Amino acid sequence: MESRLKQFRRLRHAALWEGATLVLLLGIAVPLKHIAGQSALVTFMGPVHGMAFLYYLWTMTSNVTAEDWTRTEVAQLIGCAMLPCGAWFSIGLIERKAAAIVAPAA
Repeated sequence: MESRLKQFRRLRHAALWEGATLVLLLGIAVPLKHIAGQSALVTFMGPVHGMAFLYYLWTMTSNVTAEDWTRTEVAQLIGCAMLPCGAWFSIGLIERKAAAIVAPAA
C-alpha cells in the first residue's frame, strides 16, 4: 500500500513540475523572446520543460501500468499536460484516484 501511495505522490510531483515549467516557458520565456528579443530564457527553459514532460510521461506510464486506470483517465492526464495550468486539473484526478485506492483498505 505504501509503495502505491508513493507512486501517486511521485506522479503528483511530476505533474506539478511539468505544469510549472510549461507556464514559465509559455508565460515568461516566449513573451520575452518575442517582445524584448531575449531568447536566452527560451533556450534554457525549452529543454528543462522537455525533460519535465518526459519525466511526467514516464511516471504516468509507470503508474498507469501498476494501477487500474481507464482510457479516459489516461487521456485526461495526457490532455492536461498539453494545456498551460492543466497540471492542476490532473492533480485533482490523481488525488481522487489515490483516495479511491486508500479508501477500501481503511
